[in-house]
Amino acid sequence: MKKYEIHTLSKKAGFSGMKDELTTEVAQFLNKKANEGYEIVTVSFAYYEASELLAFITICR
Repeated sequence: MKKYEIHTLSKKAGFSGMKDELTTEVAQFLNKKANEGYEIVTVSFAYYEASELLAFITICR
């Protein structure tokens, strides 16, 4: 039976390149988890009130 985990990463507005910074952070997180043997299920991005960018990540093992 697979164990699923959901992780949320975010960046607040005011950071220049907020989207680029969060994308890099997500890529590093995914690489780390893949190296630990996790399977990446989904990754999605959403803006929250135009002041914060969120990444929702589902992984399983």
